[in-house]
This record gives sequence, structure tokens and C-alpha cells, in this order.
Amino acid sequence: MIIQRSSLLTQIFTYYPLSLTCLSTILNSLTLIIFSRKRFRQRPTIHYIRAIALIDILILYGWNLDNFFRLKFSFDLERFTIVTCKFSAYFNNVINQSSAWLRVLMCADRFYTLNKIQQHQALDRHRCVVFLIIITLILIALINLHLPIFACYMHPNGTEVIIDSLYYQVYPMWHYVNLILYNILPFILMIIFNIRIIRHLIILKRSSTIQQSHIQHRAISISIFLSAFLFCLMTTPATVIFAFFHTQIRSEIFQNFLLSFFDSIQSTYHSLSFFLYFITLVEFRQEFYRLIRCHRLIKNKSFHNITVIARKANRYKTKSIPIAVITD
Repeated sequence: MIIQRSSLLTQIFTYYPLSLTCLSTILNSLTLIIFSRKRFRQRPTIHYIRAIALIDILILYGWNLDNFFRLKFSFDLERFTIVTCKFSAYFNNVINQSSAWLRVLMCADRFYTLNKIQQHQALDRHRCVVFLIIITLILIALINLHLPIFACYMHPNGTEVIIDSLYYQVYPMWHYVNLILYNILPFILMIIFNIRIIRHLIILKRSSTIQQSHIQHRAISISIFLSAFLFCLMTTPATVIFAFFHTQIRSEIFQNFLLSFFDSIQSTYHSLSFFLYFITLVEFRQEFYRLIRCHRLIKNKSFHNITVIARKANRYKTKSIPIAVITD
């Protein structure tokens, strides 16, 4: 019985990251497609949502997918070659921190929009949002640039890749930095902006004249608040454990399952955006149903055309019809 349970846990921990990657790719791609439709293009905040959906797809191909290869094939990308070590460290840190700070910017954008602090024209707001996204990604890429430059080197015996640096101790120091950049600072800022958003929503609720635009603001603000809350709840434990218990968790006893377990909790969050928007945003549900109906109509129309052609072909076989009629 114990052996069967151990085998079952092994299968779950092994294939869950792969399943999560496939599911997240599909759901976040749908999110990206739906928010790229004409109905949402006039809203500057949607730029943040589309950027986050794209980053959430990439995140699942980082540490999450590495866990599958580690458990299934005993293949560790960070220790395969120096190049893969540098790429893995840089890619995973940049993409995770970018996800957190884009969510902070999205919360800030909701706060400023609800309080009417920004009074720019629509075109200026779109440009401002795109500019902030690009600047954020560039800054985070520069902050982590030392990883591909200095981190990772070959052990003197030539048999093992060391993920640290010859010039200074990268880990666990960078785990502490990642905890600050990925969780602590974003958490504090999200809390501040979301408290202000909630306060404004309460004022709107008490108001006797709530316009339709205010209702739309309330719906998307609630979805952003839930997203921020789940982000802090599901991603913080993994980052804290990696920062303060890195040595213990990399031991032979725990590395296979604990790494996968905490990474899976963190990675699962990045598959939830579709469900959050589907539950909280009526417009998102409507566009999703339209997308499905459009696909069905195209499929049914193609099937109808094939059926008509088949019937005509069968009629030509069973009846003597002039060539001129057939070629019309």
C-alpha cells in the first residue's frame, strides 16, 4: 500500500507540471485572443492584461516544466551546460518578476482611472501604458543582467556545472533579492492600490446614481483585486522557502518532490487568469461565447458546403445530366 501511494504521488508530481503547461498555454492563449478583440481595444488597461497573459504562458515553460524533466528523465536544465544554466537563471527571474510588476502597474492604473487622476486623451493613455510596459520589462532585464554574465561555471573536475559565480556568491543572495522584487514590494504596492480601489468602489456602491461606465470599472477592478490577492497567496510560500531553506530543499531527500510541489502551487496561479476573468467579467464571457459560436458557424457552414457538393456529385452519378449543366 505504501509503495502504491508513493508511486501515485510520483506520477502526480511528475505529470502535473506538464499538464499545467499544456492547459495554461490554451487558456492564456484564449485570454489573449479574447482581449485582443475589437470590444476591448479602446481600454488602455487591456494592454496590461494582454502582456500578463503572454508572460503567464512563458512562465510555465520555465521552472515548472523543468520539474517534469527532472522527475521524468533526471534532466536538470540548470546543470546541463553553462549556456542552459545562464539562460534558465536569467529567463526565469526576469519573466517571474515581470509578471509581478505588470500586475502592480495594472492595479495602479485601476486606481488612477477610478479616481480620475489621469485626464489624458485616449491615444495618450494607450501610449503611456505601452511605454510603461516596455520600460518595466527593460528595467527588470537590466537588474538581472548579471546572471548570464557572471553566474554558472564548470567545476574544476569538469563533470558538474555550478550555478553560482566565481566572483561572488549569487545564491542564496539572489533568492533574497527575488523575494523582494517578486513578492514583498509588489505585495505592498498591490495592497495599497487595492485598498484605495475598494474604498472607491464602496463610495460608488453608496452613490444613488451609478453610471454604466462605473459598473464596468467595478467589474474589472474586482477581477484585478482577486488576481492580486491570489498572486500574493499562491506565489509567496514558494519564494520564501527558496530564499530561506534553499540548502535543505536542494538535498537528496527533498529535492524531487518539494521543488515540484511548491513550484506547482506557484505555477498554478498563472493558469487561473482565464477563470478569474470568466467569472467576474460579463463582457469576457460574452466574447468567449461569440468566439465559440463563430467557430461553430464556420464549422457548420463548411460541413453544409461539403454535404451539398456530395449530394450534387451523387446526383450526377445517378442521373443523366447534360455536360453544360454540370459545368455551370
